[in-house]
Amino acid sequence: MDSVAVPQHLDLEDVVAWGLTATDLLCVVAGIAFGWWLILRIPGSLALQLAVGAPPALIGLALGMVRIGDTPLRRWLVVALSYTIRPRVLVT
Repeated sequence: MDSVAVPQHLDLEDVVAWGLTATDLLCVVAGIAFGWWLILRIPGSLALQLAVGAPPALIGLALGMVRIGDTPLRRWLVVALSYTIRPRVLVT
């Protein structure tokens, strides 16, 4: 029997459901749950409830499902934020 080398240094997240990792699924569920909670708590017309509840749900969906170049949108937002808040130094 031939021996096979199995790579041990892979840094991959486990897929939980529907091709999403645990963090992705948590973002989607949290966004939808918060949007649904807002819809239930806002008195008024259905249009107002949807206008208030839809943005958190869409943000949760985007943070959990959108990937740019096989990198999650969450990581891109962290990179953009860290670039924005870093100190600027003028070198002359």
